[in-house]
Amino acid sequence: MPTLLEQPPSGSVIGPEPPASATLGAQIDFVTGFLRRRYLPILLGLLLSLPFGALYLYFAPATYTASSVMMVEPRKTPFEPVLGSNAVPDAVWIESQNVALKSLNVASYVVKQLRLADDPEFVRSGVGWGVAPLDKLLFRLGWGEDPEPKSEPERVGAAITALNNGLNIQRVGQSYMMRINFHSQNKEQATRISNAMIDGYIFDQLNAKYQANRRASDWMQERLQALREQASAAERAVVDFKAKNNIVTLTAGGALMNEKELSETSGGLVSARVHTSDVQMRLERIEAVRKAYQQDRPNPGEYDETVSEAMSSTIITTLRTKYLDLMNREADWSARYGKNHTAVVNLRNQIRDIRRSIGDELGRIEQQFKSEYELAKKREEELDKSLGKLVSQSTETNQAQITLFSLDAAAKSYRKLYDNFLQRHTESVQQQTYPVTEARQISAAFVKQTGPKTALVAMGTIVAGAMIGVGFAAFREIMDRKFRTREQVQSVLATECLALVPVLADSGRKRIFSKPQPLALESRREAQLAVNRREGRRSICFTPKIMQTIIDAPACAYAEAIRSIKLTLDMNSQAKIIGLTSCLPSEGKSTLAVAMATLIAQSGARVILVDCDVRHCSISRLLAPNASTGLLDVVAGTIDLANAVWTDATTQLEFLPVGGSVANATELLASKATKSLFDTLQIKYDYVIVDLAPLVANMDVRATSGFIDSYLLVIEWGSTKIDAVQYALRHAPGVQANIAGVILNKVDMAAMGRYDSHGAHYYYGQPRPTSSVN
Repeated sequence: MPTLLEQPPSGSVIGPEPPASATLGAQIDFVTGFLRRRYLPILLGLLLSLPFGALYLYFAPATYTASSVMMVEPRKTPFEPVLGSNAVPDAVWIESQNVALKSLNVASYVVKQLRLADDPEFVRSGVGWGVAPLDKLLFRLGWGEDPEPKSEPERVGAAITALNNGLNIQRVGQSYMMRINFHSQNKEQATRISNAMIDGYIFDQLNAKYQANRRASDWMQERLQALREQASAAERAVVDFKAKNNIVTLTAGGALMNEKELSETSGGLVSARVHTSDVQMRLERIEAVRKAYQQDRPNPGEYDETVSEAMSSTIITTLRTKYLDLMNREADWSARYGKNHTAVVNLRNQIRDIRRSIGDELGRIEQQFKSEYELAKKREEELDKSLGKLVSQSTETNQAQITLFSLDAAAKSYRKLYDNFLQRHTESVQQQTYPVTEARQISAAFVKQTGPKTALVAMGTIVAGAMIGVGFAAFREIMDRKFRTREQVQSVLATECLALVPVLADSGRKRIFSKPQPLALESRREAQLAVNRREGRRSICFTPKIMQTIIDAPACAYAEAIRSIKLTLDMNSQAKIIGLTSCLPSEGKSTLAVAMATLIAQSGARVILVDCDVRHCSISRLLAPNASTGLLDVVAGTIDLANAVWTDATTQLEFLPVGGSVANATELLASKATKSLFDTLQIKYDYVIVDLAPLVANMDVRATSGFIDSYLLVIEWGSTKIDAVQYALRHAPGVQANIAGVILNKVDMAAMGRYDSHGAHYYYGQPRPTSSVN
C-alpha cells in the first residue's frame, strides 16, 4: 500500500475531477457538479460585470462608419502589350488590391490631402476614448513618454497608424467590388476619408503605371541600342562573308549569280547539243542526196524532197522544174521518135546537165551544213567547259552558303527583334501619361452610426462576467483543500472510504424524540435497571440522543451508514479491537464510537466501548458523568475491571470510562498492563470499540498502537483540510500502517450531489435530521 508520502503533492487540485479515461457523460456530470457547487461565485461575477457594461454604454461616445464602394475592373489597356500583363484577374489578384488599399502610399496620400497630421483625433497616442488623457497623466507624473508627437514625421506616422486602425476593407461577395469602411467619432471626417481612400488608390495606381512604363521605356531604350548594334554587326558579317567568298545575289530575295549562270549555261549546253545533233542529221541527209545525184541514180528526186533546205532553194526548185519538163518531153519524144533520135539524145544531155547543176547546188548546201555543224560542235564544247567550271564554283559556293545562311538568319532575327522593340518603345513613350486605371468609384460614402453596439456590449459584459465568475469559482475549487468524496479519500490517502455518515440537523430533533417510546421497551428498561441494581452493576442511566436515534430509528440514513461500517469491517477484517480517531477535535469520532457500539450491541453481539481519550473524555462525561474510576485505574491495578464497567439497560452495551485523572496517563496507555487488559477484553467481548484522542495529540494515539488491531480515521466532511490529515498521518506511522478505512462524517447529503456524480447519496434518500455529539 503506498504511503502518504507517495501521494499527490498538497498543491494539486483537490475536488471531484473526472479520470483521464472518463466518458463524455462523466465529464458532463463533472461540469454540471462544478456549476452546482460554484454557481454563487459565477452569479456574483455576472452581477458585478453588469454595472461596468452599463457605465460603458452610458459614457462611451458614439462612433460612425462611412462606407463607399469601389470597383477594380480587369480592363485591357495599351500598357498590357508593353508590360506583358494579359493574365485574367483571380481571387489572389483581388486580395492583392485589398492589401494595396491599405498600403503606406495610399494612407500617406489621404493624410496629406485631408491634413490629418494636424487633426488631434489622429495624432494622439490612443485611438479609444480615455486613453490619451491617461497617457498624458502618466507623462506628467514622470512615467512613460510624451503621448503627443512633436515633429512632422512623428505626426504623420501617428495619423497613418490611426487611419489604418479605423479602416476596414471588405470584398463584396465574389465580385470585383470592394467596400471601404472607416470608423470615426466624426461623421464628416469619416465620409471624407472613405472617399479619399478611393482617390488615393486611383492616384497610386496611375503613378505606379507611369513609373512602370517609364522604367520599361528606359530599359527598352537601352535594349534598342544594344539590338541596333547587334543587328548592324550581323548584317556587316553577311556582307563581308559574301565579298570574301564571291557570293553575289541578284535580288533581295537572295538568289545567287552563279546559280543563274549555271542554270543558263546548262540550258544553253542542252540547246547546243540539240542543235548540233539536228545539223549533223541534216548534213548526213544532204550528203546522201548529193551522192545520189553524183551516181546518176535514175530517180534521185526522192532524196532531195526530204531535205528542207533543197526544197527551199529557188535554184534547185527552178532546176527541178526544168528537169521535170525535160523528163516529160524526153519520155514523149522517145515514144514518138524513138530513144535514139537526135532530139531525144539532146534532151537527155540537157537532163544530165540539169542534174549536175542540182548536184553542184546540193554540194554548196552541204558545205554550208558542214560549216554550221563545225560551229555548233565548237559552241557545244565551249558550253561544256563553261558548265564544268561553273559546277566547280557552285560546289565551293554551296559550302560557303551554309555559313552564309546562318549569318543571314542571325541578321534577320536581330533586325526583326529590333523592329519589334522599336514599335513597343514607341507605344510605351506614347502611353506614359495615358490616364487609365482599373479602379473607379461606384457609390459615394454614406454614414451610419455603428457604436456603441448595445447587444454586443451586453454579450461581452455577460461573457466577461461569466469568465470572471468561472475563474473565481475555479480558484475556490482549487483552494478547496477539504475532503468531499470517496474518490478523494482513495486517491489522496490510498485507503477505502467506509461510509458517508450524514449530518443530523437540529430541526429534526423534536420530531424524532417527541415520539413516545413503546410501553414494552420502557418496561424492559426499568426491569433491566432493577436487575443491575440487585447485582451491583453500574447502569448508564442517561441515554444520549445518538443512542436514542440508533435505537428508535434503525432504518434511518445515519443508522444505515453506521451499519455499513460494521459490515465492511466484518467482511474485510477479523479485528476485534477497533480504535476511532480523527485528525482534529470536534470531528464526531466520539459520536461515531457511541453509535457503532450501540448498533453492534443492539444486534446482540457482546461489545464494550472504551474511552481512551485521556485528555478530553467526552464519552465518559456523557455516559457516566459520576464515574470516579475507569480504564486508568484498572491498568494501574487499583480496581477490578468488573467494578469499572458501566452497562446500558436497553442494549446491554458495556462502557469503560477513562477514570480518574493521572499525570502519566500516556505512559500507562503504552504499558504492558494496558496491552494485557485489552487482550482480556478481546477474549471476553466480540467487539472492542475504542474512542481515541485526535491525532494532533499524537503521543496518546501512538501509545495505543500496541493493542489496537485496526484504526478508523474519522474526517469531518467539508471541514477538515487534506494537508492537516496528511501531516497527522505522516507523524503517526503506527496508525497509518493499521488504518482500516476512513469515515466521512457530518456529510451534507443535499450538497453531496454537487460533488458525487455517481448518485450514491440518493441511496439513503433525504436524511432525517437528528442531533450529534462532537
